[in-house]
Amino acid sequence: MHNIYSDKRQDIWYIKKGVFTNITVNEKIFWETAVNSRRSVRSFERKAVDQETLETLKYFVKTTEIPFPHSVKTVFFKTRENKRLANNLKYPPTDAVAFITRTNSIKDISAVGFIGELLILYAQGLGISTCWFGHYILDEIERVVPQIDIVKEKRTQFGYGIGSIDGFHAVCISPLGYFKSDGIRLLDRITSTTMSFKRKPLNELLLNTQEALIPETIKFALDLARKAPSAANTQHWMYEVHPDAKTIKIMRRDNFKHFRWEHDEVDIGICAAHFWIGLLIQNIKCEISRIEKSNMIIWEFKIL
Repeated sequence: MHNIYSDKRQDIWYIKKGVFTNITVNEKIFWETAVNSRRSVRSFERKAVDQETLETLKYFVKTTEIPFPHSVKTVFFKTRENKRLANNLKYPPTDAVAFITRTNSIKDISAVGFIGELLILYAQGLGISTCWFGHYILDEIERVVPQIDIVKEKRTQFGYGIGSIDGFHAVCISPLGYFKSDGIRLLDRITSTTMSFKRKPLNELLLNTQEALIPETIKFALDLARKAPSAANTQHWMYEVHPDAKTIKIMRRDNFKHFRWEHDEVDIGICAAHFWIGLLIQNIKCEISRIEKSNMIIWEFKIL
């Protein structure tokens, strides 16, 4: 991933060339603040993201170096006014983004979460509100995102369908825009205060690991990981830290099955992205492997 710096004249963050090493204090604050302040937004002003910020987001996508092979495509698109993008997104903002990949590959589906969350956190740092949507309205997305393959046999109104199908499809989308407080639904008001911000303590998420034995650097990264968003706030990830703290694994809870969202591996990828950021902003290098086992992906981080 490329470094960023703050231009105080315009109070906005830009990308500068160079790998994500030797992170400055300001850069660390930027990413940590983005993790801690990001909230899912479903009420937006109907106006476009300013061009300079939108180009900055696109440049971030273009230049970010993902530390593993993948087939994920990030596609920015314009929405149609007063055309619902999802059941709970009746009035979308002008701009949005789709995360597209091969939907018959569980590795790539999980990578959508990792890659998409990097952009969403970066957008948060630029003052742009977002929200993960997997149950989008398929017909509308097929109309406004020509880069995806058309689902010939519609099996559901929301998302691209159930089960594995060939081709490239939007696993998730996110609006990009500016928060409109007076448009919040009652349901969103309730969930934002009772569910959305609550996170499990670290000791409830550890497998074969004692929290007291984890180095503070790894604990810091795990703390950012546990703050990751998940569908209906299920937080269905677990962490395993090797005794020497050189190998860390992030995986789905055994026998977990989400009651609505088919691609719970997207959430594990999101969590892995938070952990990776937690390492990088401490200038800790690592290698990432994705291991497919029993229809789930184990994200393995080896500290270098």
